[in-house]
Amino acid sequence: LEDPLRAIEALPGVTATFSVVPYFFVRSAPPGNFGYLFDGTRLPALFHALGGPSVIHPGLVDSVELFPGPYPVQYSGFAGGIVLARSAQPSAVPHGEAALRATDSSALLDLPLNDDTNLTLAGRYSYANPVLHLFARDMDVAYWDYHARLVRRWSSDTTTTLRVFGAHDLLTDRNDGDHRVVYGVDFHRVTLRLEKAGKGRALSVETFGGWDRSQVRGGDVTVRDASTGLRVDALQQLVKGVALRGGASAKVDQYRLDLTQLDDPNARDEYRKLYPARSVGVVGGYAALELLLTPQFVMRPGVRVDVYRSPGVSAVGVDPRLTAEYRVTPRLTLFSSFGVAHQPPSSAVPTPGLDPALGVGLQTGVQQSYGFRIKLPEQLSLEVTAFQAALFNLSDDIGQARARDIDPELLESQRGMGQARGIELFLRRSLTRKLGGFLSYTLASSQRFVGRSDAPSAYDRRHVLGAALGYDWGGGFRSGVRGSFYTGVPADVAYLEAAREPPRTRPYYRIDLRSEKRFAWGDDNYLSVVLEIVNTTLNREVLRASCSAYSCKEQTIGPITIPNLGIEAGF
Repeated sequence: LEDPLRAIEALPGVTATFSVVPYFFVRSAPPGNFGYLFDGTRLPALFHALGGPSVIHPGLVDSVELFPGPYPVQYSGFAGGIVLARSAQPSAVPHGEAALRATDSSALLDLPLNDDTNLTLAGRYSYANPVLHLFARDMDVAYWDYHARLVRRWSSDTTTTLRVFGAHDLLTDRNDGDHRVVYGVDFHRVTLRLEKAGKGRALSVETFGGWDRSQVRGGDVTVRDASTGLRVDALQQLVKGVALRGGASAKVDQYRLDLTQLDDPNARDEYRKLYPARSVGVVGGYAALELLLTPQFVMRPGVRVDVYRSPGVSAVGVDPRLTAEYRVTPRLTLFSSFGVAHQPPSSAVPTPGLDPALGVGLQTGVQQSYGFRIKLPEQLSLEVTAFQAALFNLSDDIGQARARDIDPELLESQRGMGQARGIELFLRRSLTRKLGGFLSYTLASSQRFVGRSDAPSAYDRRHVLGAALGYDWGGGFRSGVRGSFYTGVPADVAYLEAAREPPRTRPYYRIDLRSEKRFAWGDDNYLSVVLEIVNTTLNREVLRASCSAYSCKEQTIGPITIPNLGIEAGF
């Protein structure tokens, strides 16, 4: 409950693949079509493996916003939605945090070097295996992350920010003495941003570089991606009630493939064909208006154009987007959105470096949603949203697996189409209150169409429920509980007549607990003893099921639980 990024898992529209890896289906869009951004910089994942903490120290995060459908036009490259995390401002006085837990340790130090310069350092290192082996003896996990930020204020309206950060994750499974990589990802980022703000105007110029590595196929294949780019964003107030946003960006990626550990020559040829070593680029720009038509009615129309280039192939994406809000009463607001977004081919999960060649063109997402937001008594708020989404030319070999059950002659690389519709409910009360929390519910269906086949998406979970509750008992004692529930996914079937309506795996639920006793002195000094337990219910999770005409066989994992007793301190 204390990590702002962790709340994303329980928000409406978000469907877990399974709980040991940090990937989600969002309004039918597979993980590879959903983006994670920190101050506009792309991340391969938000969390470490095995339900671990976020890859960005919580003390560095000021706000987190989920855009499950059409997202702001200044961002691009994802046919689904995005999570946008924004960094906290530098502290005006020395500030520090440290945590020592049973599975990892972390620290943050925010130092004003002088009146105009601030240095922030943060990092985390894990040693979780002794705890993990109590519940999963054949699994090993290692993760760490780091973050350094230097902010220089040159004048009242001009600031530069240099940021260097990255993370490492390695989850392995021992089988007959061999370590098989289940999840292995490294990423590193360097950004340099110049920001200039004045009355009614703002300008941001950023250059960035990145290096990513992924281990796939049990660790036999390693892929790397080195990237560099430039981004410019501007805001200009034209007249009262009318603001213009515009910008441009360019990025180049160099992909490399290491197959030296792969013994199968046929598999080598297949990887070289799907993921050849290459350099690819994208150049784009956008323009958007913010129109305050009346004090109650605001519209934000915009359009973005991106040109993608891969060896011998190019493609253009034109993405119109429109959002509108109408405040009917001080308590009731209506909202709607429509958007188109394009994306190059992607792997089923966002595996850095493992993006297929441009091939037969871009993936396209078309989304629309309508809803209302109402303020209720007792500082409660309720948001209800109905949505529809369609994904075209989709490269989703996992989600389309049930459609291939119907027609085994379909190639795994064959593009398909996805569609989803549903209703989302979100009831919340601020967690900063004595009693606070939220309740989210999603009722949705997700289909895949490939060739002449159509079937539910492999992760079509009809009902998804998430909840969190925190209570301040006074005297420095605070407790929190978080729960999640989702119904099962379609099973693999060996008989074609059931492939369009296959049996479902068992539902899964999980309850996490957190209790804290805080000792405080002075204005900002504190020492806390914290107990956290993930999956206190010790439930096993069904990964998949294979069904014949007579029976079903399930593949499960767990129970994986992570108890953590730790000490946190800050000044």
